[in-house]
Amino acid sequence: MELVDFGKYIAKLLKLNGFQVFFVGGCVRNILLNRPSDNLDIATDAPPNQVEKILRANKIPMRLVGKQFGTILANNNGLKVEITTFRKEGFYKDRRHPGSVVFTKDMKQDAIRRDFTINALYLDPQTHELFDPAKGIRDLRLGLIRFVGDPKDRIDEDSLRMLRAVRIGVQLGFNIEKNSFAAIKTRAKYVQYVSGERIKAELDKILSTDPRPGMDLLDHIGLLRFIIPDVEPLKQFSHQSKKYHLEGNMWEHTLLALDKAKKENLEVKYALLFHDIGKPQTAKKVLKKEGWVISTKGHADASAQIFLEFAKRIRFSKIDKNQVAWLVKNHMLMFDFFNMAIHKQLKLAESPAFPLLLKHWQYDEQATKRAVYRDDHHARYLKSLKVGKKILARIEASEPLIEKLANGDMIMRHSKLKPGPLLGRKIEQVKARIIENKLKTESDLKKFLWRSLRDLNP
Repeated sequence: MELVDFGKYIAKLLKLNGFQVFFVGGCVRNILLNRPSDNLDIATDAPPNQVEKILRANKIPMRLVGKQFGTILANNNGLKVEITTFRKEGFYKDRRHPGSVVFTKDMKQDAIRRDFTINALYLDPQTHELFDPAKGIRDLRLGLIRFVGDPKDRIDEDSLRMLRAVRIGVQLGFNIEKNSFAAIKTRAKYVQYVSGERIKAELDKILSTDPRPGMDLLDHIGLLRFIIPDVEPLKQFSHQSKKYHLEGNMWEHTLLALDKAKKENLEVKYALLFHDIGKPQTAKKVLKKEGWVISTKGHADASAQIFLEFAKRIRFSKIDKNQVAWLVKNHMLMFDFFNMAIHKQLKLAESPAFPLLLKHWQYDEQATKRAVYRDDHHARYLKSLKVGKKILARIEASEPLIEKLANGDMIMRHSKLKPGPLLGRKIEQVKARIIENKLKTESDLKKFLWRSLRDLNP
């Protein structure tokens, strides 16, 4: 059963019991725009207790996620439909949730409490009749995101609506209507009332859709400085060089990098968003051949720390947080990786995030405008990228041999080593020799262990 079919089935059950039933919100908007939907909302005049009774009678699994607010979630093998009773809402006490709701039989009363006109469209799933109490069809045709009623009231009720306006605008390629835009700009600070989880969910969708326009809009509408305050100094920061980073300030460089990475995964995009954010706080004037410029030695560590503080605030998962921080912390190795000792290269390359680091290097370099295209830094980047890809290929090709020979049991069998730090170092050395094609058989392993341990204990 498809999602729409499941929704139609629930609608039919509610109608058979004498209730009004409509598809509503984003799913209707997307149907009219011929876009896919991954969720479906139903609005009805059936009270929550009646909805629950009808679902139970037909053995439809459900969660009473927001029954006190009129919402019940029906779930059929992962197909989720939210069923909400028509309602009027009381004063929003925390700028996110209504303090009270009153159920109603009037669809128009339900419509005026919704966020945007294009989300206040009601579609009868059986007759296909469309109801448009907030003039959302007009705004669909104009390509506008417009709040229902007074935009200031809608924002004061729920601060998350500001982020949703940006996200939906980016996803649909719509503009935010001028009065709605102005209302967000004057109330942008209220985004601080939104939970970290909800901010991250919206940022994820913005970055996944089209990161540069998304970040630009967040910036111009005034929200970004309250979500990521450390972006503000980037907009005024330049290396003041005539040879590199000629794209201008570091925020412009960041946006260019994000634009290059628009089809990448989220970890790379978050890493690019933060990779240079520590430059202003590490800036120092230094004298080079071209004259005085601004150096930012140590900015990778500073940027990683800023990201970790941000990630804690907006509730990144531990794995994602650590992976993005690792990318930020190691992004400057793009100029030195080729020249590192093999065991250090291998330690980095064994990280699950290393393939993403190579991609990060590419987007970072592509977003850097240089006076001389193939200058020394660009040449070093190309060498690092080549060596990094070569090591990844070698690791992949060597996996069966590494699994066989570079393990503790095998090494202890052919040496007097016991579990501990020395054994761990020896495992890494064996891995390196396998990848360098210097150790191919168990006999090679025995010889290597004998020689290395003999040198250790003459």
